Amino acid sequence: MSASAKSVGFVALLTSFHGRIGRRSWWIGYLAVVAASLLGTAVLYPEFFLGEEVPPPSWPDTAWQLACVIPGTAITVKRFNDRDWPWWLGYAAAAIVAFRILAPHFGLPVDPQAAGLGRTAFWTTTLLLTAVAIDNGFFRGTEGLNRYGPDPLERNAVPS
Repeated sequence: MSASAKSVGFVALLTSFHGRIGRRSWWIGYLAVVAASLLGTAVLYPEFFLGEEVPPPSWPDTAWQLACVIPGTAITVKRFNDRDWPWWLGYAAAAIVAFRILAPHFGLPVDPQAAGLGRTAFWTTTLLLTAVAIDNGFFRGTEGLNRYGPDPLERNAVPS
């Protein structure tokens, strides 16, 4: 496979919301999204890493983080497709991530040290997103064809 074909495949991994992907592809995409997220924060909001306390939210960084939700959603949707979960579950996970990103701008610190609702929001969303990561990253998808396409682990599978 040529470098050009691999790069097209990587772009499709992060931008397509159809078909199925295996765990390996999900981990590659997940690590790419995390790296992009951290790099964006380092450039747009270095105070986040340099301050002793969590600084107030930054709209430029928030916009970058919301942009990173798109490829994160693409890989999560396809991974849930592979597991034969309902189509909307990956989008629900994206809504949880977007909530965590946006809530501090509206006065809700999603923080384990916060009082009341902020702490509850932190632990609830953390548990849900941890469950998503465990399901996506560690459990095999449906063997063979399912309603979302062929098994990505089959040798002769044609990508959807």
